[in-house]
Order: sequence, then structure tokens, then C-alpha cells
Amino acid sequence: MAFIRKKVFKGKIYYYIVENKLIDNKVKQKVLCYLGTAQSLLKKLKNSK
Repeated sequence: MAFIRKKVFKGKIYYYIVENKLIDNKVKQKVLCYLGTAQSLLKKLKNSK
């Protein structure tokens, strides 16, 4: 199941769509899509209308 993950890097918050995978009996997170910051994501949503 995929979900949205928040990651803080150098004081800014970025969002990713990630999925948990079982690899060698360990759970690893695989990034499916980079969404960007909240501001850039809102800008993309407003432009898509």
C-alpha cells in the first residue's frame, strides 16, 4: 500500500509517495513519486483546473 511521507531537509518540508517492500526479510521504503513542497504542490493543483 502506498502512502504520503513528509521529509524535512535543511528546514524545508518535502512530500513523497512511498511504498513499503519486504526485501531480504527487511522492510524497505521505495519512493514512487516526488511531490515537492506544499507550496509547489498547491500551485500545481491550482494550475490543473
